[in-house]
Order: sequence, then structure tokens, then C-alpha cells
Amino acid sequence: MEIRQATTSELEAVADLAGEFYSSTRFLRVFDKARFVQLWTGFIEAGTGVIFAIYDGDKVGGAIAGIMYPEAYSGEDIAQEFFWFIRSDYRGTIRSIKLYHEFERWAREKGASEVRMCHLMDSMPEVVSSFYDRLGYAAAEVVYVKALDASSRMVA
Repeated sequence: MEIRQATTSELEAVADLAGEFYSSTRFLRVFDKARFVQLWTGFIEAGTGVIFAIYDGDKVGGAIAGIMYPEAYSGEDIAQEFFWFIRSDYRGTIRSIKLYHEFERWAREKGASEVRMCHLMDSMPEVVSSFYDRLGYAAAEVVYVKALDASSRMVA
């Protein structure tokens, strides 16, 4: 087993894991594998995105993915985690924490002024919150979501 940066040729396997992540929460609804591969190919090739994964032979046991972008008003580079998901049979191991540390190392090397991590409220909220607290993160914002059905959407 090894942890390493995913290449664009490995995105199909990572996409299978990302699809599992999407199906594990009620807040993420539609997962388009082809769109995932296209999007992350662009990020990786541009050097603005990265995915670190746990590889167990051909199987991807977990991954963390994020991008770098300039903050809208200050222009400072921010590293934003997009997803961090570990298959159940790989959880509770030091490898999942090593994924996080690889992402933070990448952010530092790229010159990020800060790292922003997400926290889905229906995905192990106490565990994730406690972990972020121990690493020195501060909760900065809560995002509220309301699904709109087709009849309630305004047309311009």
C-alpha cells in the first residue's frame, strides 16, 4: 500500500471513489464521472489541483483532492479541499491522516496563505470537527442549503 499523488491516467479509478463519496451524503446529489475526470484533468494539468490517494494495488482506498485559487479580494492563494473520503475498510488508519498531511504539504509548497477544509454535516460531523480543532482550524462559515424544485425556479 502506498500514498501518492494521482496522475491524470488514474482519474477513472479515483472517480469511482468520488462517486462513493457523493452517494454517502444527502447533500451531494448528482455525480457525473466523465465530468469529474475532465475537471480534474484540467486542474492537474494546470498545476492548480491535486489528488493524493491511498493505492492498494489497483484499488483506491481513499483520496483527498483540492485546488489552489486566489482569494477574491486579497488575491492571496488559498488551498481548498474539494473532497476527502476513505473507504470504510481503510478508515481508522494512519494512512487517512497521512493523506491530509500530504495535501497540507502541497499547499505549503505551492505558497498558499491558508488551507480551507470542508465539513459535511451528515458525514461524521463530531469526528471531523474534533480532528480539525486538534489541527488548529477555526470554523469560519456555515453554508445552508435549500433544494429548489423546478416549479419554484425563477426564469430571467
